[in-house]
Amino acid sequence: MRPCDFIMEYQKLSKKALGCMRLAAAFGTVIFALFLITARVIMFASGLPFLHPVDIVLLFLLLIFALYAAISPNIRYLRYRYYIDNEKVVVLEGLIFITKSFVPVERIHQITVQKGPIDRLYGLGKVIITTAGGTVVMRFLEEEKAEQIAELLRSTVSTLVRTQGASTDE
Repeated sequence: MRPCDFIMEYQKLSKKALGCMRLAAAFGTVIFALFLITARVIMFASGLPFLHPVDIVLLFLLLIFALYAAISPNIRYLRYRYYIDNEKVVVLEGLIFITKSFVPVERIHQITVQKGPIDRLYGLGKVIITTAGGTVVMRFLEEEKAEQIAELLRSTVSTLVRTQGASTDE
């Protein structure tokens, strides 16, 4: 992408992102289940017998967490959007509460592309945009797209810096 090749409409994520979200949710569910099992074993070792009302509560918690893990990736995938123009980056995401993050391009201090282990399995990455006011993350982007966006933003920011530097010198 050249600096003028902005994404002028909200973009959706690729289908790879949904798979990544599902795997991450499944992984979280397994960790939560292991935590509950460990807690129950400790309770049993402390003298609490099996088939106690506590077991029903633990099973209910596991069921709720598993339902959340099954449903939330689909909703997050459908709601996730991003938009880039010559003035701003906008990221729209959320499950219950939808967050719309705006980053003025002129305020960007640092741009990083990051890939976690689950991201790498799916060929995905994230672009982390840092400003003085905070950080906005564009998640679940295909690796090539993440690199293109990062490069586009880097060139745009450096062009703005050069332009502003030239105008202050005059």
